[in-house]
Amino acid sequence: MRYFPNRTFSLVLHEDAEADLDLIYEVDEDAAADIEVFLDEARNNQDTLDCLTRKGYVRYEDVPFNVTEWEATKKSKYNLWRLKLLWIESAASKYRIVYAFHPGELRYYVLGILDREFDYDLNHPRSQKILAAYDDLDIPRY
Repeated sequence: MRYFPNRTFSLVLHEDAEADLDLIYEVDEDAAADIEVFLDEARNNQDTLDCLTRKGYVRYEDVPFNVTEWEATKKSKYNLWRLKLLWIESAASKYRIVYAFHPGELRYYVLGILDREFDYDLNHPRSQKILAAYDDLDIPRY
């Protein structure tokens, strides 16, 4: 990340995201495994972590993905992002990884792994759970 040169970032799964991944394993083991592999590889790759808060970022080589902001949360000053895996052959592309960056900890928190059909309505119980997790982790709002 450009603001923190020579710093090491980390990525962790919130317990809600772990529960989401467990549910995906029950429905589609291959998709869940692909998501887990991506998260493990991202966790160990500072170049990948550097890209996770670049609005509109798309990576085509190696492990392709794109990054977008969860626009509806900006009004309430949440700094939430979603990542879409671009593996066309993989069922993992049917899911979105929702996360936030905690600048004080230099840590990305994966707060949820949602089906691509999820509409991101802020009143939806799953959205509310993500926002509550964000606040519980004391991630600053902007």
